[in-house]
Amino acid sequence: MGNALAKFGTTAWMVALTVALAGCGFQPVYSTQGSGIGPVTVAAIDGRTGYYLRQELDRRAVLEKGTGSPRVLTVKFERVFTPAAQGTDGISTRNELTVTATYVLAAAPPLPAVRGSVATNVAYESLDQAYGDVALQADAEERVAGQIAERLWLDLQRQVRAAR
Repeated sequence: MGNALAKFGTTAWMVALTVALAGCGFQPVYSTQGSGIGPVTVAAIDGRTGYYLRQELDRRAVLEKGTGSPRVLTVKFERVFTPAAQGTDGISTRNELTVTATYVLAAAPPLPAVRGSVATNVAYESLDQAYGDVALQADAEERVAGQIAERLWLDLQRQVRAAR
């Protein structure tokens, strides 16, 4: 009888605590509520880097909830490959990929359109074999897309909160 009473008391405390936290507006840090931007549809982005970037942005946009039709996020980017290091023979052994993305989130009254630009860069090794260099370049494009998406989404959140 004592164990059953103790289990009931523990369960009652857990239920009471859950109800109290839910009533005060508590929200876990890693919740799937979104960031308050509202529903967003990411427009198609050209190229391999654009494909990776759209995937990353879609992962963030799926968490956004709200009523009404989704706002369209249009992204254009420019990428620049530059040699970062050269070997003794003068051939590039390390390259740097710099991407600058410009974005526009369409207006949804009463919120105005949101515009911005973010940039980042990643470095990658350069190989003598053509197929190896292509694989390393693709990996660099995937990494830079993740970084651009994170910076773009944070900038978007900041601007949307400032507009409210």
